[in-house]
Amino acid sequence: MKKYNTGSSSLAYECFGPEDGIPMVFLHGATVDHVSMKNTFEEYFSGLDREYRRVYVDLPGHGVSDYSFFRADVDNMLNEVGAFLQGNFANPPCLVGYSMGGFLALKLAEKTPYPAIFLVAPPVYTDNDRIDKPPTAGPAADELNEEERGSADRRYLLLAAKKTAVTLKRYKANLAAGFSPGRWLYQAKFFHNAASADMTIDPGRIVSRTAFLVGQRDLLVGYRDQFELSSRLKFSEYHSFNDCGHFLPIECPQFGSIFRNWLAAAAQDFPTEAAAAPAQVKL
Repeated sequence: MKKYNTGSSSLAYECFGPEDGIPMVFLHGATVDHVSMKNTFEEYFSGLDREYRRVYVDLPGHGVSDYSFFRADVDNMLNEVGAFLQGNFANPPCLVGYSMGGFLALKLAEKTPYPAIFLVAPPVYTDNDRIDKPPTAGPAADELNEEERGSADRRYLLLAAKKTAVTLKRYKANLAAGFSPGRWLYQAKFFHNAASADMTIDPGRIVSRTAFLVGQRDLLVGYRDQFELSSRLKFSEYHSFNDCGHFLPIECPQFGSIFRNWLAAAAQDFPTEAAAAPAQVKL
């Protein structure tokens, strides 16, 4: 892992692909780290690894990035990620955001015209009470045996719509390794501050091309709010799946094909002069 000093902290990251490839930055969800995004997306670059520069970042207070209890809020996280992007790319990169990372990508796009953004189960409010969630429903599939169920954590059992040996194995592969009391406390304070801030997305300030993927059984971030937001954006596509929950990359059979199609579109959207310039990751 390399680290970049944003001026207020250091963010850890890992890169793949050529420096002159189309740059893409991956922003993970809450409580995990960059490995969850790398494990999810790297398989889709097979045969395309010379076309794209992939940068997987540990967000503040996650993975091996720094954290400060005095900066445990969304504004500071946005400032630090924004400083990382501005300091390392000659032109705005494409963004891929999952859950919390998707919300950050949307907020960043309010200030910077990123060429294309791929959003997986992004919340559109930081106050959970404002999220329009589907009513609790039975799982789309539940094939776990007693041993598998006993090895699964509460988050998976609550949020996965397809509880199978395959989805459980892939889910576990994306969990952050080890336990840090300090990071746990940072994350708890961060989410408390985020809810109190009651932040939303302003569609009138976003000109980036966006793609939304959501599950209609997602009890964490829902799917209706994302449709409303997508319908108010100028360049947006929206995909919802009635048999998926929050873990679309491991639950949705169409996930890979939709992402690959987005990759091709992102390559076309990326400005010619920007594609000709180095991705310029300096660290």
